[in-house]
Amino acid sequence: MKDTLLAKDLLNGVWEGDTATVKRAILNGADPNWIFNGYPILVHAVYTQNLEIMNILVSHGATQLSEALGFALEYGLGNMVWPLAFQGIVPKQYKVNEKFGEFPSRFAPSSIQYQH
Repeated sequence: MKDTLLAKDLLNGVWEGDTATVKRAILNGADPNWIFNGYPILVHAVYTQNLEIMNILVSHGATQLSEALGFALEYGLGNMVWPLAFQGIVPKQYKVNEKFGEFPSRFAPSSIQYQH
């Protein structure tokens, strides 16, 4: 399966809370560290507050745990802080890229030029 299709499946699975789609995308080669619209897919899962999908991504190698915990702390997503804290990570500051905005988005901003 092409990376673009895997990426679409992974992102849609996270935003729709569809664990089967997320698992299938990963098993077909989707990378749990992919960045979508300026945010790691793990941060998208934290933003949607889906603990099961967050755990799937982590168990399959998502490595942006510090960023995810920092995001959860900063935006008051308490139900996501506790599970991330048990991963043994320390939150860190990050600078928001203005062109992507403060929160993860399912769709890319139209003002960005993408290179193929």
